[in-house]
Amino acid sequence: MTFREVINEVLIRLRETPITSDWSGAINDSTTVSDYYKVIGALVNDSKRSIESYHDWQILRETVDISTVAGTKNYNLSSGQEFKILDVVNNTTGNELVQVSRAYLNRERYPTASTGEPHYYGFNGADSSNNLKVDLSPTPSKAETISFDMVKYQDVLTLAATTVKIPTKPLILGAYARALSERGEDGGTQSSIAATEASTSIAQAIMMDSGNTQFESDWFMGNMH
Repeated sequence: MTFREVINEVLIRLRETPITSDWSGAINDSTTVSDYYKVIGALVNDSKRSIESYHDWQILRETVDISTVAGTKNYNLSSGQEFKILDVVNNTTGNELVQVSRAYLNRERYPTASTGEPHYYGFNGADSSNNLKVDLSPTPSKAETISFDMVKYQDVLTLAATTVKIPTKPLILGAYARALSERGEDGGTQSSIAATEASTSIAQAIMMDSGNTQFESDWFMGNMH
């Protein structure tokens, strides 16, 4: 379902006329979309961001690979700032990297940083595009591939034809409940029912998605460094 289609589902529930065609460019810059419809678009994004944070959705998972260079410890993840690291593995050796603090990395750096296969990583700043960067320790001594498995939140929805990644039913109901509140109907029965339905829909969607990750809560002994 696209951004425009989600907005229209909310508008229909509000007894408003749907948007009949895609707008050009970002919704907030469009002269063909009314101010009220832009408000609904903003509420859809609020609902989206809230739902994304409830659960490590399968559809939002991706792997970011970095190629190490001998003598270089700092690398750009090129994934913005809104993500959650699930696992970090050295593809060459199969060993898992452990996250450590910046203080730990500083202690390892001075007076002379050790080199070899990286066993640890820690966040260290961002580039000019606000992509977070990581330091590896020990500093890589050769070319290897380090894979960062993560949950990455979808960018703010602005274009009409952008497909929404997360389950759309809780997204629509969440935006609808927010729209009722924005209208000043938050004290009525309708608003309470909408909020309850949105909460129930999120729980059901999480239950369905969790069926594909049932082994993530299992404990096992891995490689120790």
